[in-house]
Amino acid sequence: MTVLTGVKTVAQNASEIPPVAHAEAGQLSRTEFERVLALLETLEGTDWQQPTYCTEWNVRDMVAHLAGAMTGSTSLREFVRQNITHPYVKAATYPVDGTNRLQIEERASKTTDTIIAEFRQNGPIAIKNRQKLPWLVRQLLIPGVGNFGYLMDIIYPRDEWMHRYDICAATGKKMMITEEHDGRILNLVLLDIAKKLKRQLAGRTIVLHITGALSGTYQFGRSAEPDGTLTIDLFDFHLRASERISAEEAVRRTAVSGDPSTAHWFLSSATVLY
Repeated sequence: MTVLTGVKTVAQNASEIPPVAHAEAGQLSRTEFERVLALLETLEGTDWQQPTYCTEWNVRDMVAHLAGAMTGSTSLREFVRQNITHPYVKAATYPVDGTNRLQIEERASKTTDTIIAEFRQNGPIAIKNRQKLPWLVRQLLIPGVGNFGYLMDIIYPRDEWMHRYDICAATGKKMMITEEHDGRILNLVLLDIAKKLKRQLAGRTIVLHITGALSGTYQFGRSAEPDGTLTIDLFDFHLRASERISAEEAVRRTAVSGDPSTAHWFLSSATVLY
């Protein structure tokens, strides 16, 4: 952790970030699908065996998961099979772990070209199906997640975004970043963190300054003078928010002014579903 003094910023309150609309979520999903596909089509040779931040998976495993997730939304029957009736549903501590295991094992004998082709073919179908879910279905609750609408509109494109970074980090490829798309993904993460921490702030105010491929300054809490100001790289922030790195590692990658204990508390608490 680097300690800074005299940091002054003008911040957007994270709790006031506009939530995503259903139509906008569809566009985010389509853009992210296109960017993931473009990345997958550049993979070659040893890229597929590289370890990732998801420590149990290499790049090939991760792409198998991405293809499986798209196929899982091509029909209600397939969604139920992958997420509810699969053989690992009772064995896994968390249901999603069983789903991920099924997706990877079912593609273990397939060629990488076949897995990419599956992702390419089923992506547009999956996105269309997610967009046309009836309103009542979108309100159905999923334990530990939220409702179906949140899963489809927020978690699926966010998960793909994070795996796109995982693959870029593992293979050394440059990640395509634009303010319009990737900045909106970031903002929706920050909004979820603001919702999560609303009651936990207990009068504290944090200013978070994102740097690197995207930049922006965000405030959590309402006081004019923050208890702590944190400066962290965009990708390091997502790595911590997704719990790919520990709070202690995130602290080492963060420059802080103000109370170090407040900064550590924020980095420990500012995690959401990806």
